[in-house]
Amino acid sequence: MALVFAFFYFLCTSPALVDLIFWALVFEIHLLQLKETINEKQENMKTKLSILTLGLLLVFFVSQAKEKSTSLISGQSLTEFGQYTISNSTKELTAGGDALKTYELTYSNIDTPVLIGVQKTKKCMNFIVRTGNFEVEYVCKNHVFGVKRISREYQTVKAEVVNAMMDNAQFYTQRIISQNPKTEEELLGLIACYFPSLIKDDYLAKI
Repeated sequence: MALVFAFFYFLCTSPALVDLIFWALVFEIHLLQLKETINEKQENMKTKLSILTLGLLLVFFVSQAKEKSTSLISGQSLTEFGQYTISNSTKELTAGGDALKTYELTYSNIDTPVLIGVQKTKKCMNFIVRTGNFEVEYVCKNHVFGVKRISREYQTVKAEVVNAMMDNAQFYTQRIISQNPKTEEELLGLIACYFPSLIKDDYLAKI
């Protein structure tokens, strides 16, 4: 008891020491609070980093999936075939033994997909357009883009079958579609819009 009394007596007679102890306690309390705040922020930061990482991974996988499956071009053909969609094809057309970059063209009102193989040239590009029973080429020549009958070396469908299905009036109309340079995407869009008109109405179900 005497020691306790002496301690309090010492404190009462030494105000400077009391102030020092007081501020030391205040400092310790603030230090503890600061540590708790830092720990809380670190935990929050870890949580945010985890969420951000998961988000980035999700975006990556979605973008990869889109790259493989999403259509490249879509639009309205303004024909009986309806809406068209062009996407990368898992099948490859060949020309002269060479595998071609190949697209799949589908229409909302037609069940049969159309394959389009791209042949790069020095100044432009040519396209082989093919179904199971019909095939033509769309080519660039002398700055003119238009349709032509398929070259014999690329032919896979008998000429008489193609001729029976071909609308000759439309074929001659489409020999000159454009005289201005176009990008690959623009040319694919033109093919998607013009190709349906090449087929006679009586043969639309047979392409």
